[in-house]
Amino acid sequence: MVESDRLDLRLPTTAKQLLQQAAAITGNTLSALVLNAALDRARDILQTHQHFVLTTEEWRDFMRSLDDPPPPTAALRQAWRNED
Repeated sequence: MVESDRLDLRLPTTAKQLLQQAAAITGNTLSALVLNAALDRARDILQTHQHFVLTTEEWRDFMRSLDDPPPPTAALRQAWRNED
């Protein structure tokens, strides 16, 4: 059995009515409609923030910086010292 959790949400009555109408039209429950919409949006947000597209030149620059990184700056060395 899949573990489940609960999410309580307060919303204006008009917003709930709108969601209920959309759920009824699509043959979904209110919970299913809201959950699916929220999951779709969450995936879009994560996709935008976790993936990026580079031009060929940007990719070369990125790979070069991985292969031959610049020396650490004074601020970075200080941050390493302050990590403990």
